[in-house]
Amino acid sequence: MTRSKVILCGIFLAAFSAAILLRPFRSPAGAATLRFPVRKGLPAREVARDLYESGLVRHPWNFLVWVKLYGHRSVIKPGVYELSAQESGFTIFQKLRQGPPLVRITFPEGWTARQMAALLEARGVTLSADFLALADKEKREGFLFPDTYFFEQGLPAERVIERLAERFKEKEPKDFKERAMAMKLSYGQLVTLASIVEREARVPQERPVIAGVFFNRLRKHWYLESCATVEFALGDWKPHLTYKDLAVSSPYNTYRHPGLPPGPICNPGAAALEAAAHPAQTDMMFFVADGSGTHRFSRYYKEHLDAQRK
Repeated sequence: MTRSKVILCGIFLAAFSAAILLRPFRSPAGAATLRFPVRKGLPAREVARDLYESGLVRHPWNFLVWVKLYGHRSVIKPGVYELSAQESGFTIFQKLRQGPPLVRITFPEGWTARQMAALLEARGVTLSADFLALADKEKREGFLFPDTYFFEQGLPAERVIERLAERFKEKEPKDFKERAMAMKLSYGQLVTLASIVEREARVPQERPVIAGVFFNRLRKHWYLESCATVEFALGDWKPHLTYKDLAVSSPYNTYRHPGLPPGPICNPGAAALEAAAHPAQTDMMFFVADGSGTHRFSRYYKEHLDAQRK
């Protein structure tokens, strides 16, 4: 065989091999999308085996050949990926080399650390137990700002909590500390008040008024009698509380213990923080839900009883 024919054969074999390596394992009609987890520190050979056993590549070498070709630039990033056998081994390799897409998570205002932890684990960001243990140890309940975030998967709980706490600092009212001093409350107590306002208010315009009612009761050394604090003590948000619920033994039960509870009962948003720091100037001392999503406010107890009956 002449030299030119050898070269042509080599080119043909190379092109044929490349075509096989770049070809998807399955046709689009038979390719389902799978969630494919990659643990931190997992060797490329084991990743290739898992891809093969999951039916994502024709052979482990459809993936490993690219690891060999890219050498030190082929570091595989841990996380959870959405992969399909419709993709070639090279496309899958590129995805694993670039890392999983960022996860978009929105925490609603008024969520607890426990609710946040469950969502974070469900979306593959961090372990619920790690998040809760650190949040409890550092007393972060109330200071984890509810907002929309974009997280990498497999993050340490420390980094996630740090992100949420930093956002809290960015979003709290600029004069929050000064307002706490003016109201004769500690910084933490004002956050606690904001968390109660967050859970009690149903419409935005009522937040400052509800904050004003609670602040009036604090100044007069009355029991706050907040149903939201009882729900926190019970460990469950309930649409209606019974008299048995109101008697629960807990420092968070503001029907049995005067003043503010030991700490926040949820993570308040910016509007609740603003309302707590700048409560409405009102002489109202009571409020009761009217069944339509708003409240009836009263100055005197007799008026409050009438509102309850109505």
